[in-house]
This record gives sequence, structure tokens and C-alpha cells, in this order.
Amino acid sequence: MLRHFPIALVLWAAPLSAGAADEPDFSLVTAGGNLLQIHSELSPLAINRMHGWRLRLTTAGNIPLTGASIRVAGGMPDHDHGLPTEPEVTGESEPGVYRLEGLRFHMPGRWLLTFDIAIDGVADNASLEFEL
Repeated sequence: MLRHFPIALVLWAAPLSAGAADEPDFSLVTAGGNLLQIHSELSPLAINRMHGWRLRLTTAGNIPLTGASIRVAGGMPDHDHGLPTEPEVTGESEPGVYRLEGLRFHMPGRWLLTFDIAIDGVADNASLEFEL
């Protein structure tokens, strides 16, 4: 089921085509003013393929935010259903860089993902809306 959260910013974006390795596929400003950069291992994003994403979480001043807890949920608002998988952030590979695994988009259309973030007990969130 698609969950709804109060979101300060929803970014509507089209997935970027392959670019420089350090350029994110998506870049979001969280409700708390932090920056969440999303780097997909699949370029371009694909339907019916398992995705692994690298999430880079920093302050607005580019300082890595370590020890964050990140939960990801989402779905297709136009179809009133959630994701076909349960994506999970499986660890922090370097300061402020987190691995999201188990993400799959099973059909074309508009997708909405929500990122619930907790850093030292402080809640933050961001949303990403895009078309596949």
C-alpha cells in the first residue's frame, strides 16, 4: 500500500541518461535541508530489473551524515499500489554513503518514492517522483 507522509519537497524528475560517474541520477533536498543524492547501478533505469542504488546523504554544506537510518517506500500513485519489492538500506559503505538494495519497478508510468531518514533521533524525509 502506498504510504503518505507530509513532505516539504517533492521533486519531479526524469531519470538522467548515463553521465559522469560522480553525477547523481537524482538529487533531492530533504525537508530538513539536507542533500540526498541517488546513484543507480542501472543506467538508464529499467523496468523489471532489480536495482541497487547508492544514496549519498550530506548536509547542505556537503558534510557527510553518518549513522543515519533510512527507510524507503513507494509505489505508483496513479494505480494506487506500492512497490512489488521491499527495498532495504543494507549498510553504510563510507561516511554518508548508504546502499539501497531490492528495488524493482514492474511497469512503466509515474513512480513516487519516499525516504524516511533518522539521524541521531531527528526525523527527516524526502520524496522522489519520476516517470519510467
